[in-house]
Amino acid sequence: MFAFGDTGYKWLMQDYSFFMILFAGSILGVALMSAYIPFGGGLRIVKTSVPKLQSLRATLISCQFLLAIYSIQYLPLPIFYTIAFTAPAFSAILSALILKEKVSLPNWMAIIVGLSGVFIALQPWSFFTSGAFEYNILALCCNFLASLLLSSSQICARLIGQKSNDSSFATAYYPIFLVLILSGIIYFTTDSASALSALKPIDITILCGVAVSGVLGNVFLALGFAKAPPALAAPFHYIQMVWAILFGTLIFHDKIEISMLIGAGLVIASGLYLVTHKIQSIGKRIYEEPSITQL
Repeated sequence: MFAFGDTGYKWLMQDYSFFMILFAGSILGVALMSAYIPFGGGLRIVKTSVPKLQSLRATLISCQFLLAIYSIQYLPLPIFYTIAFTAPAFSAILSALILKEKVSLPNWMAIIVGLSGVFIALQPWSFFTSGAFEYNILALCCNFLASLLLSSSQICARLIGQKSNDSSFATAYYPIFLVLILSGIIYFTTDSASALSALKPIDITILCGVAVSGVLGNVFLALGFAKAPPALAAPFHYIQMVWAILFGTLIFHDKIEISMLIGAGLVIASGLYLVTHKIQSIGKRIYEEPSITQL
């Protein structure tokens, strides 16, 4: 579902402005989630006892989402996902620094393997051999920062879970609501190149599909990791890379190279190891959360 949604965003931003697509997508996303509130238990499911932590996480996720969707405009889908899937590695590092969790030597080795995979996929040495670097530097930086912010939001989610009984719906609802506000403010104050009325019927259909994919993707992701152990559920999550290669090649004519596939494979192997292996925490064990690219 996430791969479908990300492909839709990339396709739409070829013809429409960045913030207009974000604003329109968030309207649909918030509408879909708000429609569930009366059936899910009413307003109590969006109440929080830790507003500061929820606000912090919403800010982190909102910034992550903005950076990720910006970077996907300029990067091949396989490269985008290769960097996005470094989130478990960053999460493990932040867990050691912030939560004082004990990261084992095999986990540190997995982190090094994952980051090395990114290095191999990007081929930075090509600058010295051909005098040019193939990828947009700003987009790469935004993608890396988005992955780091996602990892930070996962740490924040853990703290929310430890200090409150807030529903998972509330934790998911606040970020997309903040994206709606931020993208709306920026769109209406700076965008003059295009308007919502310029959307064609086919593009509106794609946009609706993007919103539905994002919401359903998170629902299925949460259900999968709730109903099955991470060792069983995580491999299916990383199938996104297969879709990224397929969509990137067929729709955007991305060039797939051996080094890209090797690097992506190392990142996926690293992420799978970190997601499926427990990290020792003070008093209890906690599974690593999967990485996501959409709200």
